[in-house]
Amino acid sequence: MVGIRRSVVVGAIILALLLIPIPYRACPTWDVWVVDDSGQPVRDVTVRLVYQNYSAESRSHEDDRITNERGHAMFPRQESSASVLRRCYYTALSATAGVHGSFGRHAWVFAFGKGLEGNATSGQIVTDWTGSPDHMESRIVAKAANLLSPGKH
Repeated sequence: MVGIRRSVVVGAIILALLLIPIPYRACPTWDVWVVDDSGQPVRDVTVRLVYQNYSAESRSHEDDRITNERGHAMFPRQESSASVLRRCYYTALSATAGVHGSFGRHAWVFAFGKGLEGNATSGQIVTDWTGSPDHMESRIVAKAANLLSPGKH
């Protein structure tokens, strides 16, 4: 009887420890400059930061900022927390998606407005923050938005 009681107490303590939220950086401080094709700053366009920890949550977060006269927008660092049990659950859930599953922290920025749009890129690849560094800087070249859907004329 004492052994069963001890096992229940130890199990309850382990479960309680697995439920304690552990803080983490959800996305970095991110400075973004938006320019047009000629390199001139674009003011009053929306820059959107999207971030999600696929190993700890099921939904993404969005934060919008409007560029100033220098084409600059700044996003402050975001913090979140998740317990070990929650991380195990969402990691397992992502794994069920097979090759289409995503894991860990991801964040990216893009700009739109005034008939323009663009992504932060590294070469031909959209910039995807995956946990480091603590501070990001991106330059987005905003181009004319494609107003026609593919296949429509």
